[in-house]
Amino acid sequence: GAYTIRLTADGHEAIAKVTVKPDPRVQLQQADLEAHQAFALDVRDAISRLAASVNRLKTVREQLQSHARLLEGDRRAAELVNMSEALTARLDAVQSRLHNPEAEVAYDILARRGGAKLYSRLSPLLMFVNEGDGVPTQGQREVFTAQHKELAELEGELSGLLDKDLTAIQLAAKRLDLPFVIVK
Repeated sequence: GAYTIRLTADGHEAIAKVTVKPDPRVQLQQADLEAHQAFALDVRDAISRLAASVNRLKTVREQLQSHARLLEGDRRAAELVNMSEALTARLDAVQSRLHNPEAEVAYDILARRGGAKLYSRLSPLLMFVNEGDGVPTQGQREVFTAQHKELAELEGELSGLLDKDLTAIQLAAKRLDLPFVIVK
């Protein structure tokens, strides 16, 4: 497409019109290019959802752990601490299926038994799609469909834990007149 670019530096401005054309080596119709981009954006959005779920999970877990440490030794809060520890363990189990929390470097996807977690399978798919010159293959679509389903199931599991288990913890804290966990 045609674009206008503007460069401002040191109080001076330069404006130029440019036309961005497809790579002449890639022989795809516009509809195929659009299908490629739409698929890449779907995969990217799934990765963003996964990251948001992990961040949400971590925030809740950190608060649960912090409160449990603060309430340790308080006999009246023993049930609350036990509930928090149980939910923390369940959150950890969900997180370990979303990504590898023990990875020391970004490419350390196999540091745990069970192999690559969902993030470590979605990320290469996005890279393969972005680096490819053609429409997404049937295999890529099938893999993404399965990964997308897995993500939805894990998001549902996380929501269930937050809606049910965390609500029970919040109510127990309220009965003890203690503020507890904030979910963003």
